[in-house]
Amino acid sequence: MKLIFGANGKLGTDFKELLDSIGEKYIASDKDEIDITNGDFLRAYVQTMHQNYKIDTIINCAAYNYVDRAETEKELCYKLNAEAPATLANIAAEIGANYITYSSDFVFNGLLTSYLYGDTTGYTEEDEPHPLSTYAKAKYEGELLVSQVMANPELTSKMYIVRTSWVFGKASMNFVDKIIELSKEKNELKVTDDQISSPTYSKDLAHYSWELLKSSAENGIYHFTNDGIASKYEEAKYILDKISWQGNLIAVKREDLGLPAERPKFSKLSCKKIKEKLGITIPDWKDAIDRYFKDNNK
Repeated sequence: MKLIFGANGKLGTDFKELLDSIGEKYIASDKDEIDITNGDFLRAYVQTMHQNYKIDTIINCAAYNYVDRAETEKELCYKLNAEAPATLANIAAEIGANYITYSSDFVFNGLLTSYLYGDTTGYTEEDEPHPLSTYAKAKYEGELLVSQVMANPELTSKMYIVRTSWVFGKASMNFVDKIIELSKEKNELKVTDDQISSPTYSKDLAHYSWELLKSSAENGIYHFTNDGIASKYEEAKYILDKISWQGNLIAVKREDLGLPAERPKFSKLSCKKIKEKLGITIPDWKDAIDRYFKDNNK
C-alpha cells in the first residue's frame, strides 16, 4: 500500500491518477486531514496505517511553495520543507518503506561557472547548493536532513530526493494558468527574461518518479525537469502564442518586479543522471505545455 501526502496538490493529484491507472492501491491525505508539521502525530498516523495496511512506499508531495511569503512565514516554511520531509524519512526507515520527497532548483544561486562561460547544461546533483531565499534554505535543509537518514548503513529502504523546477499542473494555480488568466484581464504583461530554468509538467514528474521508485537506482538526489531551457518570458510567450493573444508582452528584469525573495537567475537542472539510470528520454517543456493544454481543454 502506498501513502501519499500533499495528495490534492499538482503533483499529488497526478500521482493519484497514475496509481489509479495502473491499479496500485494507495491512501491519500492532504493538509485538511493530516498536519505533517506535527511530528508525533505524523509518526503515530503512519505507524497506524502501516499496522493496518502494510505501507511499502511513502510519497511526500506536501510542501510550502510560497517563495515570497516564506520571507515572513519562515517557521512554517521550515516545518513543511525541512522538518516534515525528515520526519517522514525517519518513519519510512523505521517501517522499511520506500520514500520519495521533492526539492527545488532554487537551492542553487544561479552563478554556475560553466553557465557564465556559455554552457547551458545546468546544475548536476554533485554541484554544491547555495540557497538565496528562506524557501530555498528550507528546501536545502530538508535535503540535508533526509540525506542523513539515507547515510545510515543499516537502511533497507529505497530513498530518493528529486529536485525539480517550475512545476505546472491542473490541481492548483500555476504559471501557465496565471498567464492565461492575466491575458484575459490585461493588454500588456510584464515577465522577466533573466530568470532561466526548465518548466516541468507535474504529470511527467509523477510518471518518472514512479519509474525511479520501481528501479534499482541507488538512493540519493536526482534531478527531473522537462527537457530544454527557457526564461519566464519565453515560457509566457509560448503560452500566449498558443492562445493567439494580441496584447503586448514586455520583457523586464527580475529586480524591476520588487519581489521580496531573491531568486537564482539561472537554475537549469541537468537530468543526465536520471536519464542514464532509467534509460529514458524526457519530453521537451514545449511538448509538456502542449499536452497540458490538451489534457485540460485549454
